[in-house]
Amino acid sequence: MPDWLTHILVAYSVCTVIGFRYKQFNTENTVIAMVGALLPDLYKLAIPIQNFSGYDLSIFISTFHMPIGSLILAAMFSLLFKEKKLVFLFLILGFLTHFGLDLLMTYYTGGIYLFYPLSWSQYQLGLITTVDYNVNILVIILAILVFGISHTKINQN
Repeated sequence: MPDWLTHILVAYSVCTVIGFRYKQFNTENTVIAMVGALLPDLYKLAIPIQNFSGYDLSIFISTFHMPIGSLILAAMFSLLFKEKKLVFLFLILGFLTHFGLDLLMTYYTGGIYLFYPLSWSQYQLGLITTVDYNVNILVIILAILVFGISHTKINQN
């Protein structure tokens, strides 16, 4: 089951591997992509507010866990930076890694609304169950390997 750590580590690994070839994928931009990998799950921060206040916020907040909602969040968040376009693109890369992982899951509710508002169809690949933590272990090992290779490469230069 991809949790926040898994989402962050996959974004880190993807950016670091691409960074071997392209200099734009530096540490700062990798961190932006890692933040982007968490954007779709920001709706989970409303759960304590909902429990405390008694208001059902799921109708308003659940849109953020759809690509269109994450795109809007990324656009709003990128306005806070000087290099808006670059930040926006790295946030998009981050949330694409998030949705890529989430597509692998088995959802009892039907899946992810990938093409909302154009389609109400839900998508899932059903390769990982919610109780399967083998993916998390695999991603941690992969991120450690990528980290080791990147630092070996830095030390050689």
